[in-house]
Amino acid sequence: MEMKNKIITFAFLIFLLSMLALNIIVPEKDISESERRKLEKFSILTSETLFNREFFNKFEKYELDQMVFRDKFRTVKAFTEFSVLNKYDNNNIFIKNGYVFKMEYPYNQDCVHDMSKKMNTIYETYLHGMNVYYSIIPDKNYFIKDNDKHLFIDYDNMISILNNEIKNMEYIDIFNCLSLEDYYKTDIHWKQESLWKILNVIGKRMNFSNNFNDYEYEKKVFSPFYGSYYGQAALPVKPDVLTYLTNDIIEKAAVDNYEYTGEDRNSQKVYDTGKLKGMDSYDVFLSGATPLIKIENTKNSSGKELIIFRDSFASSLAPLLLSEYSKITLVDLRYVNYKMLDQLVDFENKEDVLFLYSTMIVNNSNILK
Repeated sequence: MEMKNKIITFAFLIFLLSMLALNIIVPEKDISESERRKLEKFSILTSETLFNREFFNKFEKYELDQMVFRDKFRTVKAFTEFSVLNKYDNNNIFIKNGYVFKMEYPYNQDCVHDMSKKMNTIYETYLHGMNVYYSIIPDKNYFIKDNDKHLFIDYDNMISILNNEIKNMEYIDIFNCLSLEDYYKTDIHWKQESLWKILNVIGKRMNFSNNFNDYEYEKKVFSPFYGSYYGQAALPVKPDVLTYLTNDIIEKAAVDNYEYTGEDRNSQKVYDTGKLKGMDSYDVFLSGATPLIKIENTKNSSGKELIIFRDSFASSLAPLLLSEYSKITLVDLRYVNYKMLDQLVDFENKEDVLFLYSTMIVNNSNILK
């Protein structure tokens, strides 16, 4: 028995020393591809950071972020949480019927009121006399909200507050146009090829001249697509297939992306296929997050224009709206202050305006500038 204890102790000591040596030898990583975030880097010790404990706090995060075999340990933890301890979620991530979900909780009613206030302020400042609409995109959790094992936000109350408080805008309800199957299993976003009902509901309310049909587009497929929830799940989940739809109008559209400078700014495409093999393949749609994008449909001479105040969901919807407009301007208020809009957007002679936000943004509207 004594020999067995010695062997176990010696083996454990070897393990600790080996882990220490590996953590010293293995170079630091800048990012975690699975978690899609920057990792903590080693901070230089100074007298100031020593006494205010900033160094120790950062060092603790550094050790956790830079630990060798980090993803393996995350998988072991997730497996233990779900399969051994029978927990319903791991760090607010849970899996149901092959779909990966993240709990959007708690419900922040103050943020919903704040969202209404911000939208009303933008209308009063810039949008008088225009046709202004708004629509809210349900997150995936909406479609399993009757599951009593997890916590959910109050979607009905959210929409009720917005409808009661938002003035001078027409609400377009698209909740009934979607189902869980219209979303990626490993990502937060909807699938572009599943948006036909939404397009036609929006088109009817906004008086579009034509209906939308999938046969007017060519389907292009990328696989495997590992969505933003894939790495957070830390478990082997079947990846998605990403489909993007194109036609002659989309291919010949002129894109002015304010994220770029010089010649690059006006040489962008609606679909940035170089992003498909990047950290987030969903960035194929309009090159991902950016404060301001203007898209001109060179095949439409009507002069009709649309402004979309949006989050990332609109990146895949906007290309399909191009056939109706000569120009579409997309504004992301997460990255640009609304007080600067008149310096970036020409609000003269714009016919249509659409506020299009997911429930996740509404429930966290403090991130909008």
